[in-house]
Parts: sequence; structure tokens; C-alpha cells
Amino acid sequence: MGVVARLWDAFSCSRRRQDTAKGAPVVEVPPQEVQHEEVKQPDAQAQDAATALKLKGNEHFKRSEYLEALDVYTRAAEIYMYDASIWLNRSICNRKLNNLEDAATDAEIAQEIDPANVKAYYNRALALQLLEKQDEALGICKKGLHKQPDNKALQQLKIDLQKSIAEAKAACPGEVAPLPQGPVKVTLPRKKDESQESDDVYEWKNGEPSEAERQGYKKAMVDMFRSKYEELKERADAAKSKRSTLQTDHYEDAQKQSLQLSGGHRPMDRPENVELPPDYQQPVGLLSTEQLAEYSCDNTQRRYLLSVYGNVFDVSDRPDKYDPDGPYASLTGKDLTWGLFAGVDTVEYTNKFYDLYKARDLGKDKLAGVCSWLAWYESEYGKPVGQLEPWLREADLPAPPLEEIEEMCTVM
Repeated sequence: MGVVARLWDAFSCSRRRQDTAKGAPVVEVPPQEVQHEEVKQPDAQAQDAATALKLKGNEHFKRSEYLEALDVYTRAAEIYMYDASIWLNRSICNRKLNNLEDAATDAEIAQEIDPANVKAYYNRALALQLLEKQDEALGICKKGLHKQPDNKALQQLKIDLQKSIAEAKAACPGEVAPLPQGPVKVTLPRKKDESQESDDVYEWKNGEPSEAERQGYKKAMVDMFRSKYEELKERADAAKSKRSTLQTDHYEDAQKQSLQLSGGHRPMDRPENVELPPDYQQPVGLLSTEQLAEYSCDNTQRRYLLSVYGNVFDVSDRPDKYDPDGPYASLTGKDLTWGLFAGVDTVEYTNKFYDLYKARDLGKDKLAGVCSWLAWYESEYGKPVGQLEPWLREADLPAPPLEEIEEMCTVM
């Protein structure tokens, strides 16, 4: 089916939904131009009229009047069908209305009209993900990243899709499924007189969470993930497997897209006969980021430390990972939290401190993923040997900079 036929097909589908919702009879009169691919595009006056309608639709969208916005966007597209931003706005609006097939189709048309528009790839992949068409969504993500390799929203969506696909494959009988690393839904601690309904972790009842709520949630999540990792380890030991319980086979070439560490993100057997530093696993107390940096891959004592969500771990028994020649050398002596939250493993994402409880990452709970990593590091390297100072005042830290991701889901 050609582009023009796709356009009218999408119109028909959208009109059917809108007319059905309004209780009006459905009348379809396909335009003559669907019979031909070579169609003369409307003039500048038509483009201006369509743009004016699009802006009107945007006002409806900002007021969460999604049905009204969809109707206006559709009329705009009927006047001028070759503006990718109109179709993209329709896609976002249809997704808000849970018209996921329409949302995917609209984004696909926007993609065909403007192949360089990465928002079209992102919104199409997102709609396909919600339709549980994970493989197809991943393919669209990769095409978008081919256009713009450093796009953070596409990078994160790609990682989420790869995790989902890998977990589905690993869940087959006879295999050990990897532990999910967010997004998850949880029931928050509440006062006795509050509703027991389940909310996302970031939707706190009384504004910012109290310190007790923060610590309670964090402890509950880490304890839960730790027990899962211990169970996986026991099963792996029973199978006489030396493979790491953190399954990351869903990542492609580690030098592509957001996973850029050479040799990283793959199972690595523990080395034998490691010469450990004399103070291995000895407590270091409370460290500043500058003090933590003294335990980088270049320190002559070969004691390697890193921080995950404020917990300092001694990883000296894995020089194959953290010494100057290891794939994680650039991360040694740094706090990894923001990179684990964002799903980007480059050094630029280390030593960045934000209040994770202030995040609203498209409704996805990345905080649970960080707690999963925290539990995994503890299961791999033992109890923390210290704490990192900035995380003791997390509530005073700024909100995470999620604009790059959220921008991909705003109307144009």
C-alpha cells in the first residue's frame, strides 16, 4: 500500500473510532486520489490552514482533551496530508486514547513522510511495545538509532525492549529467567487511614516522601531482589554453572548505542588466584566523591571501589573487570547510579547525583531497576564497605534531567 492510500486508510480508522464514540453513523467516502500514487500536493494556503488547525489541536492536547485534539488533527491532515508533525501528533493522541494500532500507523506515516524524524520512530516503537510486538518495536528502534545514534530516548527504549525479549526467551522451561530490573509496580508504605490502592513509586500521597518512606521502599526492594539473586545462584550452583546470574545477553555489541564498554555486559568467569590488597573488604566509612576516586583503576594498591546508590562496594577480586585493562576500568572509583538509572554505561553518566524519587520517566519505575542492581552488587561482592556522602542528602538533590526522554512524547 502506498503512502497516500495509507493516509486515507488511517483517516477511515480514526473517523470510525471518533464517530463511534460520538454515536454518529459511520460514512466513508474514499478520495479519488487513493487510486494513484502520483498526487499533486496542496498549495501553501492549504498548508497554512492545516498548521492553524494543528495549533488548535495542540491547545486541546495541553488541556488533556484528547478526543477533541484527535478530531482537529484529523481535519488538519485532511486539508494537508503531507505534514509529518500532524501525523505524529495524531499518533501521540491516539496512544493517549489507547488506540494503539492507530498510533502505530500514524507514526509510521510520519516516518514515511519524514524519514529523518526520530520522534516518528520513537512513537511508532512505543506504540508497538504497548501492543506487545516487542521484536517489531526493536527493529524500529534500531532504524531510528541509525538516523540518530545518540538519541537517549531511543537508546533507553531499545534497552527496555531487549530486556523484555531476553526475559521472555529465558523464561522457557528448563532455563533460568533473568531477574527483571524495572519497570515494576509496587505498593507503597501508607498510614493506616490512607487508601490501600497500589500506586507507582513516584506518586506519593503527601508530596515528597518522608525519609522513612524512602528508606522503607529502598530496603524492601533490595531485600526482594537479593532473595531472587540468591535463589538464582543456588540454582546455578546446583547446575554446576559458573555463569553470572546477571543475564545480559540481550545486549548487542557492547560498543553500539548506549552500551559502549568494550567487552562489557557479558558473563565473565571469576579469575583464579587473584592477589587481593591487604585491606580488601575492610570498612572505609563515609567517602566523598574525591575520596572514592582514590580507589580508581590506577591506584597502586589495586584496591578497587565503586558506588551504587550510595553504597560503596569493594570489587578488588575482579581485576579482570575493574583494573586498567578491564572493560569497566573507566567506572572504577566512581558512582554508577545515574548510568544504571538511565541505562547508559559511559563515564559521562557517572558521578551525577539526583533525587530519584522526583523522577517521572514516562511512568516507568527506573528506581526499582537501580535497587535491583544494588542487590546484585551485594550478591556478587558482599556487603558494602562504605557510604558515599551525596546520597545521604538525596532529598536535597535536584530532580533527574528527563527532558530528553519526555521531549519525544510531546506534540509538535
